[in-house]
Amino acid sequence: MEQYPIEAYTPLLENMLSRLKHVRKSGTGGWNACCPAHHDRHPSLSIRLGKEGRILLKCHTGCTVEQILEAIGLTLADLFPAKSTMSRHNSLRRQTLSLLDLARDKLLPWKYLFNLGVAEETSGGIKVPYHLPDGTPAPRYRIRTALIAKEGSWWNKEEGEIVPYGLERLEEASKAGYLVLVEGETDSWTLWFHKFCALGVPGAEMTRTLKQEYLAGLERLYIMQEPDPAGASFVEHIVSLLSAWQWPGCAYAISLPNAKDPNELHKQDWRAFPAAFQQALDRGRLVWSPPVRAVSEDIPPQDRLPLFTIDKLLAERLPTSHWVVRDLLPEGLLLLGGKPKQGKSWFALSVALAIATGGYVLGTYVAAQGEVLYLALEDTERRLQDRMKQLLTSHPVIPSGIEFALEWPSLDQEGLAQLETYAQTHPQLRAIVIDTWANIAPHPKSGTRSQYEDEYMMLTPLKRLADNHHLSILLIHHLRKSGAQDILDEVTGSSAMVGAADAVLVLKRERGQNRASLFLTGRDITQERYLSLTFDPFTAQWQLDNDTEQ
Repeated sequence: MEQYPIEAYTPLLENMLSRLKHVRKSGTGGWNACCPAHHDRHPSLSIRLGKEGRILLKCHTGCTVEQILEAIGLTLADLFPAKSTMSRHNSLRRQTLSLLDLARDKLLPWKYLFNLGVAEETSGGIKVPYHLPDGTPAPRYRIRTALIAKEGSWWNKEEGEIVPYGLERLEEASKAGYLVLVEGETDSWTLWFHKFCALGVPGAEMTRTLKQEYLAGLERLYIMQEPDPAGASFVEHIVSLLSAWQWPGCAYAISLPNAKDPNELHKQDWRAFPAAFQQALDRGRLVWSPPVRAVSEDIPPQDRLPLFTIDKLLAERLPTSHWVVRDLLPEGLLLLGGKPKQGKSWFALSVALAIATGGYVLGTYVAAQGEVLYLALEDTERRLQDRMKQLLTSHPVIPSGIEFALEWPSLDQEGLAQLETYAQTHPQLRAIVIDTWANIAPHPKSGTRSQYEDEYMMLTPLKRLADNHHLSILLIHHLRKSGAQDILDEVTGSSAMVGAADAVLVLKRERGQNRASLFLTGRDITQERYLSLTFDPFTAQWQLDNDTEQ
């Protein structure tokens, strides 16, 4: 197992070295630096660690230890680690816990913890400061004397209420739209280290410290459920609070299949942690959603959602389904999946040419003539020219109703707006081909939504564009490397990729073979089916076999 590298300097030594100039590692395992007690041009001060972490100083020009310490504002006590003191806690030997011990056990850099304010107390133990939402220190903080908080920790005796850990980070969580609730400080450190928004409730029995205003502006709340009765109780108590508040967001309970908590998962493989934990968020179990409120009777009739009965529905004269390619490609958002280099682009180009000329697709299916916008986002101009020359050998005329683009901004970077403008200025437009979807897809907002929600929200504007302008928008996408029992599960991404599409086509063929199958299913395709195809390498055309439908 690969572990995160942790610096070997103790806070005591770091404090010393930070006050000296021209510090260098020596060949004897110590450090050399310029002596601050005299005008030292060449490093003459040696620094080493003695027994029990004591710092040893020696100036080779004769300066005393007292003179060196006075020059940098330290005392002799700063050369020694904090010693255990006789107290009612002495039997627990709480003073033996150092920041370095804690960092090593949690597999987190000690400097990272130090920057969070976690520090060794001179009287012994580790102080963990808590803050209020405005960033000011909370009156109550925790002293830890053991690697596991339950085995050695207590609160200081100042007056004031105990608050959750990490309130000063709530503004960041509000901007992200989500928050992960965990038990205690260690899991909070772990999630913050990996850039997840988290808040630590100081123990499963302390859920009362959570307040409604802490969740303001959040869309989603994830509750970490550890695999023990206390973990289940933790979730139940949080849900009870949300119910009492009638909180308007959604809450999900999350668990880790092979780890007790986030820090244990981090220690198993810190590099794989972000993806593994994000997967846990995506698979969260819904435990709270706001109740549906009744529609007010004061809403004006024109603003109410339209409702209709079965009788009214049956009496309506509705237009029949529109096809851009009869019985093959309906209007709407279409997904064409296939593995790399299996002929997806050849198929899409032949479809575009058929629509532009009003010709045939697969030599059988009639295309409605119209204009086509083809975004060849993985091609060069030379490659596209070579392909068109080969395809046009079987066309009597060169169509004028097709336009190409080799570059296009992603949908969240004016790409959608430019598609809308193009559709509005080209009333004869019948199809848009996007080769490939990955080149135009918006960047997901990590952590704020599940992968399914992200992908569905990405595809919805394209579907709306297709519906509003009566287009076929064909997205070319990839399949997973591994197969699946259900062919739709082979499409890369979540089930939103096939769920949002009006029709899905999957092209499959063995490498090096000209025979292939094309699977079709969709909302307007009454019966899903397989078509048997053959690829002609001379004309680059796919043709329907005689024994096609299976």
